[in-house]
Amino acid sequence: MQFKLREAKREDISQLLNLYNDFTRAFVGAARRNPQDFRRELRKKDHMNLVALDEQNNIVGYVRARLDKRFNRGEFEEIIVFPKYDFEQVAKPMVEKVQNIFVKKKVISIVAGSMRNPSYERIFSKLGFFECESNSVFMYAILDAQKFLNELQPALAARLSGLKEKNLLVQIECEGSSIFLLETSEGIQPLVFTNQPVDFKVILSREILTKLVFGIADALELAETGQLKIESNLSEQKANRILKTIFPKSQFLIMDFW
Repeated sequence: MQFKLREAKREDISQLLNLYNDFTRAFVGAARRNPQDFRRELRKKDHMNLVALDEQNNIVGYVRARLDKRFNRGEFEEIIVFPKYDFEQVAKPMVEKVQNIFVKKKVISIVAGSMRNPSYERIFSKLGFFECESNSVFMYAILDAQKFLNELQPALAARLSGLKEKNLLVQIECEGSSIFLLETSEGIQPLVFTNQPVDFKVILSREILTKLVFGIADALELAETGQLKIESNLSEQKANRILKTIFPKSQFLIMDFW
């Protein structure tokens, strides 16, 4: 399928916001946005906002990039694609067009953070990009366990929905704070509290939860070494499958600084 490309417009803001929400629902770390965020982004000079349109002229993807004049550097900041489409098929033409713009502006370098996204890495490696180590130091701390779990809840529910288990009640507990997810025939239902027996419960510390969210630890290995605890009335095989579904090591983090 061929996708038409054009610059994003103010009248696209509603579609861009819906697209962003659809794409990021399955991922951890997505910044909450409103129409004003996109309105402000479209006003910024030296920023490129490109959209991809399907045959019905619906926006199915967008790329956000900017020219950093201080270092004469082009920067890819975000690529979003509607989940039902192939990420690479939609994203690659947009990336190529922005890259050509950067080349015409004679930038010294072009950078694109992988954000632990394998799809990013496939696209940019094919365009001649190569991986380099960053000297930046990134630190993250969970100050409010309950608030953090609440923010994770939509992403974890989206992952759990892929199991298609009926009447499965899952509890994730971090240092006394918990969220409950009940899978029914109508989808995943988040619960504030329940007296219903829990089918699968994982108990972990803030440190372990952070490692799992950032994809730098393997949940099954942590369970085997006792660094996280599982309580379940399910078979070991099914319990391990649920744990791996909730905390897949390959999952990537979406981060931005709007």
